[in-house]
Amino acid sequence: MLNKFKIFSIGLIFSFFTTSIINAKNFPPGYPECWQDNKNPIILNPKSSNQFCPLNSKLGHKFFLVDFTSPLKRAQVDWIKGRIFGDTLIKTTPPYHKISYMKIDDTPPQSQVINYSKCRAKSGNKSKFQGEETNSRCEGDKQIKEVFDAWKVLNANFENKFIKPNNIEGKQSLIFEYFFHVLRENKTDFTQDYPERELIIVSDLMQYSKRFSFYNHCKTNLEIIKPNKCKSFANLIKNKKVKNYIDDRKPNKQTLKNLKVTILYINHDYETRVGLSSSLVKLWEDLFNYIGIQDYEIIKQLDIQ
Repeated sequence: MLNKFKIFSIGLIFSFFTTSIINAKNFPPGYPECWQDNKNPIILNPKSSNQFCPLNSKLGHKFFLVDFTSPLKRAQVDWIKGRIFGDTLIKTTPPYHKISYMKIDDTPPQSQVINYSKCRAKSGNKSKFQGEETNSRCEGDKQIKEVFDAWKVLNANFENKFIKPNNIEGKQSLIFEYFFHVLRENKTDFTQDYPERELIIVSDLMQYSKRFSFYNHCKTNLEIIKPNKCKSFANLIKNKKVKNYIDDRKPNKQTLKNLKVTILYINHDYETRVGLSSSLVKLWEDLFNYIGIQDYEIIKQLDIQ
């Protein structure tokens, strides 16, 4: 009887350590097994730009660039919110990945601030993401859920302040400039140090600056008031000033490492002619190919007319 008890006890101990080792191997590199791990704890300081992030590792970064240079109607605001906030954000972002938001407006990119930057807290519930559930060996379920609920409240408060219907018309629309700024500047913390990176640009894609303007490039006749069809990217860079402008800002291969770009294309048919979107999307696809971005997706908002 004693020998059977010893065998049973050894089996339990072996099972515990085996499970621990397997769980550790299943976590992504740098993933804290416990939210207050001594070696890699989660930052709870609300003054930190890395709140809810692991102290000593970088797992992923999702960076939202939202274009406010054209008026936003209720239908557009609702579509944007449904794509970049709430349950959609939770379901598409792994725990402890950083989430940042920045506006595109009349502010020069170099002077623009990041409006929000925190990591996605874990929920404690089962999901498709490894490590989402409470680790009962070193975490309390109540504590994890309290932190997750606090993160959701902060997100909801920011969402309500960040985006709402407006009639603001920007003097310029520096989409290229903001795009290159986020990729190139260390202060955005969107570097290749993150093994996973996604840059989401929410915009009507109508670049407008003194250097070059799609409002001119996307007209078949300059006498037309509203853009109706874009000329090719090859035609665009025939202009040496434009080509040099893009080449001078073109990121190197290392900067593009581990990068996905997603475009949420806002429908602004009240500003442009029907049929513009296909040629405008093709223009951006050719730009991505030109600067070396291979992993990209463009998602169009449906017509709101």
